[in-house]
Amino acid sequence: MANEGPREDPETASLGQLPAALARSDGRLEQAISTRLTRVPSPVLQSALERSTSGGKRLRPLLALWFSDSLGVASDNADRIACLTEWLHSAFLIHDDIQDGDEWRRDQPTLWKSHGISTALNAADWLLSAVYLEVSQMQLQDEIRARLLSAVQDVHSRTVLGQQYDLDGRGDPDFGLDRYEQAVRAKTGRYLALGMVAVAIVAQLNQRAVEQLWAVGDHLGPAFQIQDDLLDLTSSKGRAGQLGNDIREGKPSILYAHALERGQLTQEQKARLVDVMAEERALTRDDDVEWVISLFHDCGSIDFARNQAVDRAEAGIDLFRDIPGVPRELHATFEQVARFAVERNR
Repeated sequence: MANEGPREDPETASLGQLPAALARSDGRLEQAISTRLTRVPSPVLQSALERSTSGGKRLRPLLALWFSDSLGVASDNADRIACLTEWLHSAFLIHDDIQDGDEWRRDQPTLWKSHGISTALNAADWLLSAVYLEVSQMQLQDEIRARLLSAVQDVHSRTVLGQQYDLDGRGDPDFGLDRYEQAVRAKTGRYLALGMVAVAIVAQLNQRAVEQLWAVGDHLGPAFQIQDDLLDLTSSKGRAGQLGNDIREGKPSILYAHALERGQLTQEQKARLVDVMAEERALTRDDDVEWVISLFHDCGSIDFARNQAVDRAEAGIDLFRDIPGVPRELHATFEQVARFAVERNR
């Protein structure tokens, strides 16, 4: 694929591993996060915030740091961009877990289970407020800060809308691939690209570059989510070994959308699938989950999802190569990032 220009780094990421060019900033990111959280005056809230921001891949903030360093963004501004992406991501996960009734994340009890719903909601609210604090404290010209603020707010509102599309599609017999696309682009695509877009704005790349980065997210974000949909059918997603949590909560994944629209199901199969997805989580039986997983295999939904993830990652790679103002030596590392999104095993 990326055979133009020299590789940025001789280290090549193994399949399913975060590229070394991103991973080497992990200590710097941890320091930026912990410094901010130690200032929280409530020990209980501080504990909740530390729990909610630990243990993940931190792909989005690490991507922001890598891109910032590559484009010469000042270190303090780069750290703030990385932190705001982590704050936004962690806040959304807290809300998602409460709405979905998920009890496990990253093989640990979810925040609402470990600290209670009230404290979990407070932690999410603190994180969302901290997003805008980071923007306010950057050393920027007013015009650039306004553009950055607009981008952040746009992603915030789009992601909330995408989550509502997700909720609206649960147990819906008419949910199809177009509605899945609408939900996943709003909920995942833009906010995967946010860190890089914020860097591009601060580095004063032109509007075409910014729009191209958004387009990269529109492809790579769904690819990342599709891989999540597939991993949910395995024991490696960080749910304490539980399989099919998306099925138990009725989540309208690409697998559900494909099965309903293109799976050539009988009316009996379709009715049972919808009934399982619409059932209350606590009442969903293990044998029903196993039946749905088998159905997804048999009607081609899993193969379809795998192909979609790869195709979208490839499209994101191609778009990234054409962004004006981005050094060619970054292409190889970004290709590794895109492949990581669809080859990771958790």
